[in-house]
Amino acid sequence: MQKWRVIRNRAYDGYMNMAIDEAIMNAYKEERVDPTIRFYTWKPACVSIGYFQKMEDEIDINICKKLGVDFVRRTTGGRAVLHDNELTYSIVVDEKNPLMDGGIMQTYRYISEGLANGLKVSGVDIDPLTRAHKDIKSDKSAVCFNSKSHYEISINNKKVVGSAQTRKEGIILQHGSIVLDFDVDKLISIIKIDESKKEKLKRVTLKKASGIENELGKKVDINILQENIIKELEQHFNIEIYEDELSDYEIKLAKQLYEKYSNDDWNKKR
Repeated sequence: MQKWRVIRNRAYDGYMNMAIDEAIMNAYKEERVDPTIRFYTWKPACVSIGYFQKMEDEIDINICKKLGVDFVRRTTGGRAVLHDNELTYSIVVDEKNPLMDGGIMQTYRYISEGLANGLKVSGVDIDPLTRAHKDIKSDKSAVCFNSKSHYEISINNKKVVGSAQTRKEGIILQHGSIVLDFDVDKLISIIKIDESKKEKLKRVTLKKASGIENELGKKVDINILQENIIKELEQHFNIEIYEDELSDYEIKLAKQLYEKYSNDDWNKKR
């Protein structure tokens, strides 16, 4: 039975969160750590953009600064995500790991199934996991949650979990937002779009995206949610999970990578 490490939720700013994800990826590539599941939150709130987006075309940086919202570029693709009241997960594992066999689509599905089981045990009634509609790429909105990808988790046909993945030198990094309370007004305010179009974007977004608490109409205990997801991923993957912290090596790498993620050379590179 495979042994996987789990690192429980801690809050960091956006630059450190991205630095830690990459540090784990590098440490795993060097065979210093086991496959890893990490949970984290963001303090302060942060908007992340996909690797291929252009920050200054998608995000109103001045509004971000006014609201005290950080901004960072991810190594993964996709669109802009406001990380505020959410539980974020990341998974680092070798793409040749038998559990991840079957390509990117199957990997997404397999991980989503484990996450979905954790939500169900937590009393969250989610929609069936399905492939996205064929017109998924026709939506040009900068907002990630306006577009539901294959096997992403939704409630009442509204996306509540958004994930993104990258593969580098045979290593998979997948991370994603499990949204608790969806603040559509804050999100729309930081998206760079003509003021006359913001109300329409808000209406469209509310039809396609939400948070678990918004749909349930009650608060969710983030610690219980985390525990249930850990247990269900362990059962779904048929692995043995042990609790651990970042290694000294990973902390050192993350501190070095922090300079990259907090620098305009990276965040405004396109």
